[in-house]
Amino acid sequence: MKKCEYCAKEISYHDLYCCEDCENKATEYFAKRAKLQALISAVNIVGTCIIAVGIFLFAITNLVGALLMATGSLSVGIMTLLLPCPTDNMIKKNKLKKAMSFVRLFSIVLFAFGIGALIVALI
Repeated sequence: MKKCEYCAKEISYHDLYCCEDCENKATEYFAKRAKLQALISAVNIVGTCIIAVGIFLFAITNLVGALLMATGSLSVGIMTLLLPCPTDNMIKKNKLKKAMSFVRLFSIVLFAFGIGALIVALI
C-alpha cells in the first residue's frame, strides 16, 4: 500500500495525502521552507563554523572556546527547533511528520550541548 506523504498512514494509490489536514500541513511546511531556506542555511553554516572554531579554541583558552561552542550550538539548536528542515531523503524515507520529529530531537540534543558548554564556560 502507498503511504500518506505527511503522516505515513496507508492510503490508496490514487491519493497523495490521507486527508485535507495532512495536505494543508504539508503545503504550509513546504511553502515556509522555500521562503526561509536562505535564512536557515545561513544560520546553520555560521553556527557550525562557530562551533568548530570554539572546539579548537577550547584547547587554548577554555572560556572563549566554551562560549563560542555555546553560542553556535544554541543558535543552531533554537533555529532548528523552531524551523525544522529535514533533508529530502529523510522526508522520502520517513515521511514529513516523522522526519520533522527526528530533526527536532537533534535540535534538543544540540541545545543541551550548548547549555552544557555555557555551564563549562561559567565554571
